[in-house]
Amino acid sequence: MRIPLFIEFEGKKVLIIGGGGVGTSRAKKFIEAGAVVKVLSLAFSDELKELEKAGKVELIEGDAFDRRRLEELLSWSDLVTVAIPNLEVNDLIIDIAKKHKTLVNLANDAEKTEVVVPFEGEVEGIRFAVTTEGKSGVVARKVRDSFRKMLEEDEETLYFLKAMYHLKQYMKANNVPVQLRMKLYFVIAADPEFRKLVSREDIEGARRYVEKLVEEYVSGKRKIDESLVKMQF
Repeated sequence: MRIPLFIEFEGKKVLIIGGGGVGTSRAKKFIEAGAVVKVLSLAFSDELKELEKAGKVELIEGDAFDRRRLEELLSWSDLVTVAIPNLEVNDLIIDIAKKHKTLVNLANDAEKTEVVVPFEGEVEGIRFAVTTEGKSGVVARKVRDSFRKMLEEDEETLYFLKAMYHLKQYMKANNVPVQLRMKLYFVIAADPEFRKLVSREDIEGARRYVEKLVEEYVSGKRKIDESLVKMQF
């Protein structure tokens, strides 16, 4: 079963097999993430050639069925993306990748792929990714765009994020014990006055209010309503 993760790819080594449109798109994505990218193909898009001139990618002319070369490249790679239409190469790559503990993304086979590259978006620090796991890229893109539009129009949620992030930073800076912090996130998020300040877009007021609440809960002046915490878990 696949699970969604956000993984830091700065400095990770990525091999792309295929120098066409899909291979180019995947290469650009990983380059932007700071990965070290190599592309193995018999031919390369003009865009990849320009990226090579800029020193952003290494292009390797060769056959995807060349086992000796695959062994060498996959032993180097953290992730391999197969972006060619010929499905026959998949089993060979999967076999070699397992030996070298290299993750496999099959852009040509949604069912057999180990890693899914989703459609992603971001609004004011809220990142999200969508996949239909091969059923329809068009639908996944539409859902991604719907999420983005919804968040862009939902200013209260964006203000809520800013206020909650301040709460997190404040509690960490003041060495509030982690177990208490976990409870206070939920308790303060449900506080009517806090939510009222957020809905009014009064971020400064919300920040001052959460600092006051933290001090009162830490000192014991206020008691935690455990039902709010249990309800969230």
